[in-house]
Amino acid sequence: MKSLLAPALAGLLFLVSTAAAPAQSRLVFDVTTIEVVTKKKRYKWRVQQAISAPQMAQGLMFRKELDPWKGMIFDFGNPVLARIWMKNTEIPLDILFIEADGTIESIGYGEPFSLRIVRSGAPVRAVLEILHGTAAKLGIEPGDRIRHEMFGTPLKKLPSYKPKSLRKKGS
Repeated sequence: MKSLLAPALAGLLFLVSTAAAPAQSRLVFDVTTIEVVTKKKRYKWRVQQAISAPQMAQGLMFRKELDPWKGMIFDFGNPVLARIWMKNTEIPLDILFIEADGTIESIGYGEPFSLRIVRSGAPVRAVLEILHGTAAKLGIEPGDRIRHEMFGTPLKKLPSYKPKSLRKKGS
């Protein structure tokens, strides 16, 4: 009987351990555009929004790659002393801690698979995670600003083009 239980138990443990990662990847994230405004330039990213506790817990874990102009923004709702760690995160990240008005408070480094806590230096409203090295390459520094509606600075939408044939008379 013991010889029959061991393979069955091993199989059950395998199923439980492999089911955990795919279940986490089923989370759906809304996508939004943010703009980083430096002293010299403006840069736009398409980012996933982590708002719920399960979304924040998963973050960018289990991802094998990240496009240089994509990332994830964590919206805490109210300012908190943020603490980020990289367990199960394979991609090195720049971690931008953002105050409630959109000012970048500090920038940290997220090392893949690390349990080291990366902290904000003051209460922040959000955290933006982008590919490591991007902040330095683009000259993004503390004091620069993030434009997004969560910070009261929505991006301006460009007027849509309408051919003359589709315009109403008098407009």
